[in-house]
Amino acid sequence: MTTRQESAVAPNAAGGVLSLELSDVTGSHSLVAEDVQHSLPAGAVARAAANQFSLPENVPWSLHDDRGAFLDDEAPIGDQVATGAKLWVSPKTHLG
Repeated sequence: MTTRQESAVAPNAAGGVLSLELSDVTGSHSLVAEDVQHSLPAGAVARAAANQFSLPENVPWSLHDDRGAFLDDEAPIGDQVATGAKLWVSPKTHLG
């Protein structure tokens, strides 16, 4: 995953690439990832975004969409959202 500030471009996979708007849950950090591989698991995208935001590495991160639905960490991101989607990186929490 690269951002607009980076020049590296990932090779185009058979499933193509997506452009996604990612923010942390507080809105303190945001980026546009322009070459997210369609086949990448959503959990890998969440971890990469958390890394870009310098969020703690010892916290499990997940993505949710603008409707508040959490993405399946194991499923390909491109099967869950379309290019241009706005997603939030949030810590996985168990309240109970």
